[in-house]
Amino acid sequence: MFGSNLLPLVLCKMPAYLRHSLFVLFLFISQNKFTYAQQDSTIQELDTIDNTQFLRESRARKKIYKKEARRERFLSTLPKNHNPKTATLLALIPGGGQIYNRRYWKLPIVYGGLGVLTYLTIDSYTEYACFRKAYLHTVDENSFTNDVCALAPDLDSLSLKIYRDNAQESAELFVIGLTLFYGLTIIDAFVDAHLMHFDISDDLSMKIAPKVEYSFVTQRFVPTVGLSVIPKLSAKLKYPVHF
Repeated sequence: MFGSNLLPLVLCKMPAYLRHSLFVLFLFISQNKFTYAQQDSTIQELDTIDNTQFLRESRARKKIYKKEARRERFLSTLPKNHNPKTATLLALIPGGGQIYNRRYWKLPIVYGGLGVLTYLTIDSYTEYACFRKAYLHTVDENSFTNDVCALAPDLDSLSLKIYRDNAQESAELFVIGLTLFYGLTIIDAFVDAHLMHFDISDDLSMKIAPKVEYSFVTQRFVPTVGLSVIPKLSAKLKYPVHF
C-alpha cells in the first residue's frame, strides 16, 4: 500500500519534461513488445504453412513416383519396337491391337460388343428374309408356292410388308453400328499405342498452392487467402512414329 501511494508522489515532484520522457519510453517499450509478439506469431504461422506445404508436396511426389514406376513396369512388358502402325494393322483382327498394346481388360468389351451386334444383325436379317418370303407368297398368283413365315403365319400382305420393311431397317442399322464399333476398336488401338510414348504425368496439370505475399501496409510477409495457379504444360515424344 505504501509503495502504491509513493509512486504518485514521486511522479508529481518530477519535472514535467522528465515525466514526458518516461511516458514516451513506456510507449516505446510497449510498442516493441507488441511488434515482437506479432513477428513471433507471423513466424509461427509461416512455419506452419511451410510444414503443411512440405508434407503435401512430399505426399504428391510419392504418388507421382509410384505412378511413374507402374508406368515403367507396364512399358517394359510391351513388344520391342512397339509402334502405332503395327497396332493399327493388328487391330484389323478384332482384339489384335488391344492384345499388342497389352490392354487385356479391353478384350471383353471388344468381343462382347462385336458379338452382340453381330447376333442382332443376323437375327434382324433372318426376320427380314422370313417376312419377305411370306409377303412374296401373298402377292404371288401361283397357288403352289408355300413360303409362309413362321413368325407371322396369318398376316395379310400389307402387314407383312410393314414387318418386312421394319426388319430391313433394323438390320441395316445394326450393320452400321457393327461397322462403327469395329472402326472404334481400330482407332482405340492406334490412339492407345500412340499415347504410350508420351511423357504424361501430374506435372502436365495445373498446380494449386497456398500463397504468401509481402504486405506493404504492415511491411512484413503475411499469408493470404488467395491461391496461385501455376500451369505446367509439356509433352515429350519418347519414340518417333514412322508410317
